Amino acid sequence: MSDPKPAKLEPEGGVPRHQAPRGARQGLLSHPQDVHCVLFHLLTLLAYGCAFWIYLNPEKAGLDGPYEMAAFVMMAALMLGWSAGIDVGVNYHNHAHRKVFRSRWLSLWFGRLWTFSGGWPAFFWKFSHVNVHHAKTLEPEDWTLPKKGADGKFENYHYYSWAHWPWRYAAHLWQEFNAFPQLRKKALRELAIFLALWSIPFFIDPLMALLLWVMPHFFANVFFMAPGMYVQHVGCVPRSATRPFNHSNTFLSGFFNLTMFNIGYHNEHHDYPGVHWTELPELHRRLKAGLIGAGVRVMAPGYYQASWVYGMALDREKADRRFDGLQHPDYPRPPAEPGRVPSLDATATRPGKAPATETG
Repeated sequence: MSDPKPAKLEPEGGVPRHQAPRGARQGLLSHPQDVHCVLFHLLTLLAYGCAFWIYLNPEKAGLDGPYEMAAFVMMAALMLGWSAGIDVGVNYHNHAHRKVFRSRWLSLWFGRLWTFSGGWPAFFWKFSHVNVHHAKTLEPEDWTLPKKGADGKFENYHYYSWAHWPWRYAAHLWQEFNAFPQLRKKALRELAIFLALWSIPFFIDPLMALLLWVMPHFFANVFFMAPGMYVQHVGCVPRSATRPFNHSNTFLSGFFNLTMFNIGYHNEHHDYPGVHWTELPELHRRLKAGLIGAGVRVMAPGYYQASWVYGMALDREKADRRFDGLQHPDYPRPPAEPGRVPSLDATATRPGKAPATETG
C-alpha cells in the first residue's frame, strides 16, 4: 500500500493559475514575467564580467595601489556573492520547479549556464532541492537542512552555514548518486560540463579566479543561501497527522518579496510548488485563514532581519524568543506548550527506482 498523500491547506477560491489571453502568441518563455528571471541572471553574469575587467585593467579603473585593489576585491566578491546567492538560491530555484523556457533544450542549457556562476552544477542543485528537500522536508533524510539535536532544535546557525557547502552536500550527493548506476552516470556527465564552464576564469587569470570567482561562490552559499534555508524552516516540524502545515515559515516583507521573487511565501510554495512565483501573494491571500488556524509562523520581516537574529545571537533561547517575536500581528499563533519538543518522527526511507530529474 502506498503512503497517503500529505495534507495541505486548501486555498479559498482554488489555486491561482496564469492563463495567457486567448489568441496570444506563444514566445520563448513559459510565463511572461519570467523575463525578470532571465534578466537577473544575465545581469549577474555581466557583473562578473565587469569585475574581471576592472581586476585585469586596474589603471583604467583608477585602482592605483595594492590597498585600493584589495578593497575592490573584497567588496566586489561580497556583492557578487550576494547576487549569485539570489541568482541560484532564488532565481534558478524558480526554474527548477517551473521551467522558464518552453523549449526543453533551451531550459537544459540555460540551466547549466545558470548555476555555474554560484558554484553549482545545475543537476546537483535541482536534485538536492527537489528530490531531497521538497520530497522529504524536515525528515531525517532531508540532509539539505540543519541537523537536529536531542531537543529537536536545529544545530548552531553558524556551524550549519559553514558546514553545508560544499562539504555536506558533496558527501550526501556522492551517496545518493552511487546508489543508482544510471543516476551516477548522469551526475558524472553533468559534473564534467560544469567543470568545463566553471574553469573558464582560471584560464584567464588563476588569482583573479580565486578572488572574484571562487570567493563569491563561498559568500553566496555560506552567507546568503544557507541563512535563508535556516530561517525558512527553523522551529518547524515534519508533516504529521496532528501538524500537517507547520513545515515552513512565511515572511511577508513587501520590499523583500518584491526584490526576491516572492521567495518569502515559503509555506505556500512547499504545499504548492507548481504555482508560479508571481502568483504566490495571491495564493497566500487565499490561504490566510487556514494559515492562522494552523498556527503557522508568518513573520513580518524578510530573511535578512530573521537571519540577523540567529547570526548575532550568543544565547539560543533568546534568539528563539526574538525570532518568535517577529510574528506578524495579523497572524496570531497559539502560545507554545511548556516543555513541548518538536516531533522527530518521520517516514522511513522508501526503496524505489532512481529519482527521475532533469538538469534544466
